[in-house]
Order: sequence, then structure tokens, then C-alpha cells
Amino acid sequence: MFYFNRLHFKKQWPAIAFLIVFSMGLAAAQTVFVTSRNTHEVKLYNLATGGFIKNFVTAGSGGLSYPQEVVWHPDGFLLVTGRGNGAVKKYDGATGAYLGNFTSGYTLDNPTKMTVWRDSLLYISQWGVTQNKVVRFDLKTGEFVDEFTSIGVPAGSGHAWDAAGNLYVAQYGNGVDGKVQKFAVDGTFAGTFVSSSILQGPVNLWFDAVGNLFVADWTLGEVLQFDGATGAFQSKLVTGLQNIEGFDFDSQGNLYLCDWTANRVFKFDFATNTLAPFIQTGGLQAPNSILIREPVSGLREENSPEDFSFFISPNPASEQIQMTYFLKKAAEVRLDLLDPEGRELVNLFAGKQSPGLQKTLWNGLIFDSFRAGPGIYFVRLRVNSEVVTRKIIRK
Repeated sequence: MFYFNRLHFKKQWPAIAFLIVFSMGLAAAQTVFVTSRNTHEVKLYNLATGGFIKNFVTAGSGGLSYPQEVVWHPDGFLLVTGRGNGAVKKYDGATGAYLGNFTSGYTLDNPTKMTVWRDSLLYISQWGVTQNKVVRFDLKTGEFVDEFTSIGVPAGSGHAWDAAGNLYVAQYGNGVDGKVQKFAVDGTFAGTFVSSSILQGPVNLWFDAVGNLFVADWTLGEVLQFDGATGAFQSKLVTGLQNIEGFDFDSQGNLYLCDWTANRVFKFDFATNTLAPFIQTGGLQAPNSILIREPVSGLREENSPEDFSFFISPNPASEQIQMTYFLKKAAEVRLDLLDPEGRELVNLFAGKQSPGLQKTLWNGLIFDSFRAGPGIYFVRLRVNSEVVTRKIIRK
């Protein structure tokens, strides 16, 4: 996350200076989606001011019940989980119109948090008493893949991965005995990573770029920092809120936290270590998920030609991003990473490839090993004479 990038800002400056100027210039165009649990809505706000724009997903649209998490799908629509729903709901990314159920083949039991990982799968926690394993779905089709974790995580909530691919899941418990559970790369239970001797009601977690683990504890109203290798407590990053749940980062690295009980979204500035109310209007009731969307620059996203497809995930992402494309026939291929103005930063692949599924990983490095900062980038895929461009967001 940006916490690491801020500490290493001078080292990264050649790689990200232009990006920060660009992001500041378009700040007014940025928007924020916030779930309003108790009104069964997803609300839209202006990131520059925190001002309310409209109810984007209107109350109960498509049967949405107690929304828990909102995720932007790379194909341009919203995915929303609801505690009262057995499937993930799909909504038009421009209008908020209901488009039907996204997931199929498995009835979810009180789904809570969902995350897209680098394997192009959608991971979903379940709050259910008897059905509570973390479940995986195909991100492109929404089809059920498997119950991933070897054991259930009752009152399961947010999840994140370390650099080795181990999965960590926040288990809220009854709000005073919560913990963080660890699973190996194959889903096998690897033990309790952070116990209830420190945590009470953890609901969300993430790793920063140097491997520290941050846990948002609903009961404590705090964000706590742990050693990502050992689980040892290190410090408290944020204190003073009532009941923290949803979180996200903007392109400047500021942290946004949903306070479930205060019906507000707060903004934490790492540069000054200050916390202030940011979203306070629009009739929020129990906000529990926040999604920040960056504006599209003057570089146009182009649709895929008929003879190949192009898919990127996860997006947004803070670690590796996988570019996947399917070639119907052998072709000369070039894959480049571009800045918001269309300038080439790094070539990811160039050469001839055979028909079939092709995958390329971007590890976040540009400019002779400088790590890319948070913000907007574009990936340009050229297959013979055809070109397609996709926007990606790095957190």
C-alpha cells in the first residue's frame, strides 16, 4: 500500500512525479462508492469534496439486502455482496442499473467481503453458521470454482495475501474473540496468525508493500499494525473511531475508513498523521465498504478486436497484476505499460506467440527497478496490426 511508498518517496520520485501532478489535476473528477448497509443502497460521492452526488444503486435494487462490499469489475460494472443475498449482484458501472446475479453454481450464506486476487478469481467470505468457507468464483464468468479454505471461518470478513501467496482472513467472531486466520496457498489451514488476545472484532486487513499487516478492528475502532511475518503487534495506526469497517486508498495515498456507527467516512493523512471526517452527508446508515474510482485520462481505452481478447486482474491492485489474452492464431505481440499521457514506461513482452491463452505478470517495477507509485496506468496490447488499450489502477 502507499504507506511504504510514502516512506520511500524520494527514491521513487523519478517514476511517479508526473503521475501525482496528473492525479491532482483530475481530483475533481474522482468519485467514491460507499455502501449504506441499513438502507440497502450504494451511494456515490465526489472525492474532491466528499459531497453527496446521488444514490447510485437505489434502495433494494435487484433485491440487494444489507450490502457488505462493492468491487469494480475490470469489464466496467459493479459487484456488490449483501448479507441477505445468496449471490453477488451486478450493476451497470455508469448508471447503477441492476444487471442480474453475477455468481452462479453456489448459493452463498450471508456473503460479506470479496476480493479479486492475481489468479483472476473472486474470493468471498461468508458469515454463515454452518457454511462459512472462503469461496472462489471465476472473475470473468461468475461461475463457482470451489470452497477454497480447508476449514470454515465463522463470521468471516475481509481477506488479503502476503507476498508468498498465503491467505489471511479476518474472523470477527462475536466481536470480542475475533482473530486473523492464515491459510496456505492451497487453502490448507495454517493456524491463527493474530489471536483475540490483541484483537476483538477484526473485519478488514491488508498488507503494505514491505509486508506489514494492517487490521481494521470494528469493536476497537482502530487500525492496528502487525509484523507480516510473525504476527507480532507493532503499533496502532489509527485510533479514535467508533466501529471501523470498509477502507480504501486514493491516488495520493490517503486512507479512507468507514465508521459504521458514526455514519461517516473518515480520511487519514499519512503525511500529517491526522484523521478527519470526510463524508458526512447523503443519508449514510452503517457504511461498511468504500470504493474509490480514478478518472480516465485523455488516453482512450479501446475495445478488443475480434481475433483476440484481453483481460486484466486484479484491478485495482497493490501488488502483481496479470495480463491475460487469448490468441486465436499465431501473431506478433507487443505488450507495453504506459503513463496517463500515453508515454511508454516499460515493455512487458515483445515477440511471436502461439495460439491459445497467454499470461504476463507486471510486478510494479518501471524505470530500471523503480517501483511504480499509486495511480492510473495503461496497458497497450498490440497483436499484429490490431491494438487494444486497458486502464489499470495501482494502489
